[in-house]
Amino acid sequence: MSRNYLPAVLLIVALACCMVCGCTSEATPADTTPVAGEAKSVESLVVYCGAGLREPMDEIAQVYQEQTGTEIKYTYSGSAQLLSQIELLQEGDCYMPGAKSYIDSADEKGFINSSEQTIYHVLAIAVAPGNPKNITTLADLTNDSIRVAIGEPTGPAVGKAAKKMLEKAGYWEDMQDNIVVQSGTVNELLVYMNMEQADAAIIWEDLLDNSDLEQVNIPINEGFIKVIPVGTLSFSENPDDAQAFATFVSSDDGKAIFAKHGFEIYPCAKYENA
Repeated sequence: MSRNYLPAVLLIVALACCMVCGCTSEATPADTTPVAGEAKSVESLVVYCGAGLREPMDEIAQVYQEQTGTEIKYTYSGSAQLLSQIELLQEGDCYMPGAKSYIDSADEKGFINSSEQTIYHVLAIAVAPGNPKNITTLADLTNDSIRVAIGEPTGPAVGKAAKKMLEKAGYWEDMQDNIVVQSGTVNELLVYMNMEQADAAIIWEDLLDNSDLEQVNIPINEGFIKVIPVGTLSFSENPDDAQAFATFVSSDDGKAIFAKHGFEIYPCAKYENA
């Protein structure tokens, strides 16, 4: 190449580089700057939930995430254990135990912002298919050789409720020799029954909806029927999102999912005087 053409070539290369750099610097910020005031749902919420509510609550979480983009991260356990976790950690967004008394206890400790009524929890007696022991009443659970499974009275809501019901009916003391299992969660009662380690279990009736076990109803005037609420936690870092989820759980759409899983939804005429 002639030496006379070298300066011209260098000038052309320099101008081309400047044009490329100029185009690059103008395009980048225009594509990445967020819109001022744009609302965005929180990525996830932590919900403490009674183990007996797992199936409907799992479905509710799936539907809610599809609608809002918010993932629901559950901690499932017995209601008393969950309350201890909440008190120890003091973090999370919502609490839905198996009995209102646990929400009341959490509220007394200053952990609850608000709560909403959702469903009924109703105790029933689960027996083996065909009811081979012919158990038809609570009184039958005191008969000789009847093996009974209940929830731990100081643990899950089902255990606390069973003891309260049996004490009110006057059968608690007479039944002590028949109790062979006191479980830490309500779902364990189904396991013991299916393994034929008990002849009867006192359990929430909704858990028997898709079970091979038979259900023996307990009369309303003798049984345990309570309304279950969902509460938002006072130390939630996302209080508006926590409230939105609690509102969805207790909405018509949320209650329809509970009904599909065998729950009586609140309110209903059947239990209005219970």
